Amino acid sequence: MQRIVLALLCLACSFDLYAQSIDYDIVYVRQARFGDATNTVWPEVGHPGRIDPGADLVLRHPDGSEEVLVDCTDCAVTDPVVGFEAEWVYYSLFHDVSEDALNPQRNDLSVAGADVFRIHLVSRAIEQLTFGEFTPNTGSGNWDETDPVDPPSGHNRLGYGILNLGPMPLPGGRLAFTSSRNGFIPTRPFTTPTMQLFVMDDDGENVEAIAPMTLGSALHPTILKDGRLMFSSYESQGLRDRRLWGVWAIQPDGRAWEPLVSAMSSPEAFHFMTQVSSGDIVVEAYYNINNNGFGALYAFPPSPPAGEPAFNSWDPAQNPQIDMTPSNGQPGSFTMAYTPRGYYAVTPMTHHNDDAAPLGDDGQRVGKFTHPSAAPGNDLLVVWSPGPANDLDRPTPEPYYDAGVYLVPDTAPVWHPDQLVPLVEDEGFNAAWPRAVVPYRAIHGVDEPAELEWLPNDGSAHPELPEGTPHGLVGTSSLYKRESFPHAGDEDFDGLDPFNTSQNRNGNNRRWSNWFYQGADAGKYDNSDIWAIRILAMEGIPDRRYGPNGGSTNGFVSHANERLRILGEIPVRKFDQEGAPVLDPEGNPDTSFLAKLPADTPFTFQTIDRNGMVLNMSQTWHQVRPGEMRADCGGCHAHSQQPLAFESTAAAQPGFEVPDLSDGTPLLTHDDAGEPVLEHRPERVVDVEFLRDVRPILQDHCVQCHNGAQNAGNLDLSETTLVDGCSWNVPDLPGDYRRLAADECADYGYAPVISNGSWRQTNASRYVRKFQSRRSLLAWKVFGQRLDGWTNADHPTESTPGDAETLPEGTDPNEADLDFTGTIMPPPDSGVPPLTIGEKMTIARWIDLGAPIDLTSQLGYPPDLGWFMDTQRPVLTIASPRPERTPQPVDVIRVGAADANSGLADGSLSIRADFPVLGRPAGAELVDLAVLESDGSWAIALPEGLPGNLVDAHVFAEVADVQGNVTRVSRRFHTTGTGRIFSDRFRQ
Repeated sequence: MQRIVLALLCLACSFDLYAQSIDYDIVYVRQARFGDATNTVWPEVGHPGRIDPGADLVLRHPDGSEEVLVDCTDCAVTDPVVGFEAEWVYYSLFHDVSEDALNPQRNDLSVAGADVFRIHLVSRAIEQLTFGEFTPNTGSGNWDETDPVDPPSGHNRLGYGILNLGPMPLPGGRLAFTSSRNGFIPTRPFTTPTMQLFVMDDDGENVEAIAPMTLGSALHPTILKDGRLMFSSYESQGLRDRRLWGVWAIQPDGRAWEPLVSAMSSPEAFHFMTQVSSGDIVVEAYYNINNNGFGALYAFPPSPPAGEPAFNSWDPAQNPQIDMTPSNGQPGSFTMAYTPRGYYAVTPMTHHNDDAAPLGDDGQRVGKFTHPSAAPGNDLLVVWSPGPANDLDRPTPEPYYDAGVYLVPDTAPVWHPDQLVPLVEDEGFNAAWPRAVVPYRAIHGVDEPAELEWLPNDGSAHPELPEGTPHGLVGTSSLYKRESFPHAGDEDFDGLDPFNTSQNRNGNNRRWSNWFYQGADAGKYDNSDIWAIRILAMEGIPDRRYGPNGGSTNGFVSHANERLRILGEIPVRKFDQEGAPVLDPEGNPDTSFLAKLPADTPFTFQTIDRNGMVLNMSQTWHQVRPGEMRADCGGCHAHSQQPLAFESTAAAQPGFEVPDLSDGTPLLTHDDAGEPVLEHRPERVVDVEFLRDVRPILQDHCVQCHNGAQNAGNLDLSETTLVDGCSWNVPDLPGDYRRLAADECADYGYAPVISNGSWRQTNASRYVRKFQSRRSLLAWKVFGQRLDGWTNADHPTESTPGDAETLPEGTDPNEADLDFTGTIMPPPDSGVPPLTIGEKMTIARWIDLGAPIDLTSQLGYPPDLGWFMDTQRPVLTIASPRPERTPQPVDVIRVGAADANSGLADGSLSIRADFPVLGRPAGAELVDLAVLESDGSWAIALPEGLPGNLVDAHVFAEVADVQGNVTRVSRRFHTTGTGRIFSDRFRQ
């Protein structure tokens, strides 16, 4: 009854507002529509680079009259946004998306690409701000940086144009956007290409990558009133479901990123967002591809109430019920883990799922929403399409999208389509991307969002980070304070995922949510098992599929399809002089840590036990920017708990020895008494790969019993010839690797007992569980004990390996697991030398890194273009002069450079300026004047300072790593008081 009354009240309000109409212009995109029986293409998370040709940018006046601002035939406009003073409209333009301009081998991406433009609403002058810039990692292939599409023969090529999308004005005359210019593809084959976050001046200068961690993809940066950027992040790292997108916030300089809405409403994506006058954030959730970016809208405050954590419980059942109407048209609700505080449904009349929109009272489908945008008076502009808004026969896709622009008064919950105030309706086209043409103040009460300080890197964050450093610090207050577990899996497996089940995760069945959707615990363990933290460098996948040494594998295979390297393993337990554990303020053993590593290097964490085996893994990308200290997590993914202050822990105290992971790699090992100790390896990163590191162990200790003749345990490890991969998209693999790490099809050895007859979920084979050495039979055998926290008696196991008929009577095969039987391998009486602790830990690390194998020898690639290829470009930062208006005096040029993997190439650093420096003419090399002060920071002292009248001055820096990846920075600055910004917002 309450819902009905609310709907009637809001309905009356909407009619009253409609009678008054709106008193401001809007801009929107007028897209193609082909009638009720033909689908249209909308850019969304599954294909952000796809759109139908002919999408125009249109200005609509309050009286209903319209002007076409950008008229397209083969081109298409998307992503418009209004500047803070409502004088400019920024947008992206696909230059040519006609059928002949698309590459069907590359997801129909356009060979012409897309660029960022802006149009001045008074003069109608149009300026192009990006120009298809291509900045590949030059050491990853033979690239022509001037042509990603059709370079001369012998070059690698993308086969599609660079996409520059999602422009968003920032305070201080900057502009955020996303771009594919680095030439990456995501690690999971769902969306393409990889879009990464950049910021530049709003005339195209001072371009800076602010989120090198976005190796999955990032879309649509959107400014918040407090100065942060929110954006949609592709959260497909590790084993996570390939459809997951969350909404994150980040400062415009790339510091202090954090989740706003985590990717926990699996398998839906969170994408398209705005902030309304009340301050609430509105986000859209939708099931990708099949819904063409249409779903339901939800809102929440930008910050939690004082004294409360940002998110509700990790347990979906302990989260608030959120209104949603499923397809049957009966009002319902849903819950999700880690719901933001204050979360509510803006459009409870519909849902965000992968089926048709609900049936309304009239028997018609009520449709779905997309493209929310703030308007004055806390109103919300939306795009709404009636009908199913789903491409599949669930139960029908027709009529296809007929989208218009509507207003939601006061962002109040919409229970019926009649509550929507129509602004643009026309059956001849689809309307998209509405934006109110009003100053920012008309919506938010201030002239522009807060301008946050830009990447200070001034030495003030921590003594380990001197001015101009190319490094950063990362840490946390506790590994005990964690929410790494879902507790929503199989009850018989303590809320974790079962060993091997034929049942899929759907409906109320959460049997395998662990690792795929929420949580990443490697078996059952106690906090007392936590011994150290492992930090992994993560490297992206250059799109080298066309040209020399190309192909779908990128020269290697691993379970993450991503190069993971060990930056270091850091023990976290601390003891006083009497040997007693040091406790943190909550009474737990102090497991805080702080570590130094190269900035702008994507990384992640694995919590490990005394044997160096993964207990849990953070399956997302992280980063620190130059000079940034990031130690405010308050725990280990403890999002629904009040954080433990880092300042109260041992790692924050003066005198704490901060390990420098840019100066070699600390690794866990055992002393002669079997106690964990640390060894220091000189390599910047430590790799563990099958052919180089694991096969020799198997050959020395295992093939004597596991061969074609003896075949102990029905496992032949002597076959090193190539055999067929398990599925069509897996290359041929050596037989020993295939049996251990790529036998999901169960082609070898003992068969699984489940009805599917395959190794499923996180099982790579009978012997290896992906990223989980503690749950892998191979690790049990080499360590000589069961390691996963359960006992043989906890779950049923067949008495004859591979024979389901020998399970205990009445056993559900989905509840079965494997037992540890026999002895350590090789057996003590076999005459084969036992494995050293180093060899055992090598096998465990190999499993926990995703079981990588280098394929360059069999593919005929150069050896440095496979698993061991360094695909992460060097860190390069200019700390002085500051960008744009630079405070006087400028008495130093300061550049920082470092590299996490192959190292900086000798003599590759270059520093130049387009103005005279210390008697040298503009353009002269200056690096010989630079003094290496500390921590990778070079300084050129300017005793007399720079002149105070420089306008459009530039410092240029460049450096390369040994792999051949080059990083270039162009810093534009002004030493005048006003710089180049004038009152009419044009630039001279």
